[in-house]
Amino acid sequence: MAEHVQKEPLSFREIFIRYGAVIALAGLILFNALITKNFLSLNTLWLVIKQATPILFMTVGMTFVISSGGIDISTGSMMAFCGIIVSLGITNGGNFIFWCIVGLVACGAIGVFNGWLIASVGVQPVILTLVMQIVMRGITVLMAKSSVFVLGGFPEVKTLGLYRFPGRVPIQIIFFVLIILAGVFVLWKTLLGKYVEAVGSNPKAARLTGVRTVAVIIGVYMISAILAGSCGILEMCRNAALDPNELGKLYELDAIAGVAVGGTSMKGGKANVVGSIAGCLIMVLIGTTVNMNGIPFAASNIIKAGIIIFALAIQRERSV
Repeated sequence: MAEHVQKEPLSFREIFIRYGAVIALAGLILFNALITKNFLSLNTLWLVIKQATPILFMTVGMTFVISSGGIDISTGSMMAFCGIIVSLGITNGGNFIFWCIVGLVACGAIGVFNGWLIASVGVQPVILTLVMQIVMRGITVLMAKSSVFVLGGFPEVKTLGLYRFPGRVPIQIIFFVLIILAGVFVLWKTLLGKYVEAVGSNPKAARLTGVRTVAVIIGVYMISAILAGSCGILEMCRNAALDPNELGKLYELDAIAGVAVGGTSMKGGKANVVGSIAGCLIMVLIGTTVNMNGIPFAASNIIKAGIIIFALAIQRERSV
C-alpha cells in the first residue's frame, strides 16, 4: 500500500507568488470602499477600466518578455513612437486605420530588431531596451518637432477614446476583455506560451529539446512592441491629444510592477498572466486612490517602486 505523503503548507513566499496580486487587489478595493468617497460607483469602475485598458496591453506584452527571461524598458517610448506616426499620418489627411497599421508594423519591426540583438548577438536586454527607450523618445520628439498634437477633431480618435455604449459603458471595455482573453489563451493554451516559459526556465535545455529559442525571443519582443504601440494608440485616443515628451512616460514602471506583483518570476519561467492582469489593476487603482483622496500624484510612483522592490525581494531564490 502506497504511503500517504502529506503536503507541506505553503510558505508566505509561495502564497504571495501564487495569489498575492489577487489578495492585494481585493484588499485595495476594500480599503478604498472604506475611506474613498464615491469609490463604489459605476463612474469609478468605468474610469478604472478606461485608464487600465492601455496599460493592460503593455502588461500582457511585458509578461511574455519577462517570462522568457528578458525585460523591455523601451515600451513607454514605443507608445509615443507609434502615436506620433498615427498623428502625423491623420493630420496630413491620411486614413486612420492605415496609419495605425503602419505604426504597429514599425513597432513590430523594432521589436524584431531588439529580439535579434538579444538572442543572436547577446546584448543584455536591460541595457539594450534602456538605450532604445532613449533613442525612441528622441526620434518621437524630432518627428513631432516638439509640438503637441490636438486630435479631438478626428472622428476615429473620438470614437476610440470617448464613445460610450447605452448605459454609459465606455468603448474601452471591448479592448479590456479582448486583451485579457488573448493573453490568457496564448500563454495557457498555445505552443508559443509553453515555448516562452521553457526558454525562460532553461534556454539551453529548451534548445536541446528542439525549441527555436532565437525565434521565440524575437517573437516575444515583437509582441511586446506591437502591444506597446497599441497601448499608445488607445492612450492617444483617450486623451484626444499627443504630447511626444509625455505619452507613455513611466508606463513601463506600471507594466513591470504589475508583472512582478502578479507572480511571474523576474528571472523567467512560469508566466502568471492572471496575476499580471490583477497587478495591472492594482497599479491603476493606486493612482485612482491617490487622486480621489487629494494626495500628490508623485506619491503613487513611490508606492509603485516600493511594490517592485518588495516583489523582487519575495521572489528571490532560496539559498541552496
